Amino acid sequence: MQDRELDRRTFVGWTGAATGALALAGCLGLGDDGNGGERDENGDEQNRTEGERDETGEGENGTGGDGPPFPEIEDKPDAVYVPTHRESMRALEPVTAGDYRLAPMLSYPHPFWTVTGSDSEDDVQHVPPDQMRGVHMMFTLWDDRTGVVLPVDGGTVVRLYRDGTQVGSSQSMWSMLSQEMGFHFGDNVPLDDDGTYAVEVELPPLSTRTTGDLAGRFTEPETATFEFDYDQDFRDAVYDVEYFDEERWGERGALEPMAHDRVPYSRLPEVADFPGTHLVAPGEGSEGRPEATSELPRSGDAAILATVLESGHRLADGDERYLLVSPRTPYNRVPLPNTSLTATIERDGGSVTNEPVPLEQTIDSEYGLHYGASLADVRPGDAVTLTVRSPPQVARHQGYDTAFLEMPPIELTVPEGSDDAE
Repeated sequence: MQDRELDRRTFVGWTGAATGALALAGCLGLGDDGNGGERDENGDEQNRTEGERDETGEGENGTGGDGPPFPEIEDKPDAVYVPTHRESMRALEPVTAGDYRLAPMLSYPHPFWTVTGSDSEDDVQHVPPDQMRGVHMMFTLWDDRTGVVLPVDGGTVVRLYRDGTQVGSSQSMWSMLSQEMGFHFGDNVPLDDDGTYAVEVELPPLSTRTTGDLAGRFTEPETATFEFDYDQDFRDAVYDVEYFDEERWGERGALEPMAHDRVPYSRLPEVADFPGTHLVAPGEGSEGRPEATSELPRSGDAAILATVLESGHRLADGDERYLLVSPRTPYNRVPLPNTSLTATIERDGGSVTNEPVPLEQTIDSEYGLHYGASLADVRPGDAVTLTVRSPPQVARHQGYDTAFLEMPPIELTVPEGSDDAE
């Protein structure tokens, strides 16, 4: 694993950043549905050509030198925001390994942020590329039967070979979030020479609890393999970066997800697709049930859906009820993995449980990635406080780097008149 550089300038503006990736056939542009970042009506986008970069000396296509520029954003909001640009990438044919389906995608090396710790900017690390010659390697992993995108929280190892000889060291991948790719994993991979590379991706058993049609599967390691060419044609393609109007940089909003008929996007179900008694803000009755992700309560700009499923639900233990908490990005409904969450339940001023209830990370074939626990006693009128012990431990691309970090507790209540929770 390469050394990681801590850079506090992450929170005050930084001269290198890149969002997720795009630029394959069928991908969408900036959103026009309230996600922010629409194209300028006059087509006034800051699209710098390769020639323009060469004139300023900012790009050295063909040498793998500096690569495309990474514009600076000052005064980023502590929230999801519109990035400076979107990248091009090359999508390779998906491959199968056991029940896994894996889509490799390649772009040019670019910086990202990692999060390892509780809730402060000191726990965020800026990870610049070691060198611009090479690729940013990304993977979307999903269940071939259901199409559910699967979380990988560590242990995925990539090895590269050229002419049958391993190139460099084995490299662990980061779990990552980007606005266009959603949840995926990847890292920058340096390459010194042009050529055809063979890749082995070692997938560990899935450590997250699985339920529904995913239960009992992904318990064995698998290995996926593919090849790609690194050459001038590749660099010409992925250096074709689209820069947005500078006035939009840092606005609240997000790019639309990548659209591709061969690769699923890690979008969670709509609010209405979750059954049970939806928890609401204190003082509101069942009519206060949110109808869309944009109406859900926020913590650190993460939208939080919480519902109590009925007694005997398949996710619950025995006759108990099940508290399901689904944190997601506020615009594209991407799950927030590797978060530590607890729930405290109070009634008539006293605690119902002896101590906070830990919520287990679960991936379900119907409800996707969420956090949950079975509850023996929950009633209408109960106050439920959700506490984030640690924010999502996942690397982020530009646009997510300042969100989901400081996440205060959320106070909710089981609405009166919700008979299914009695």
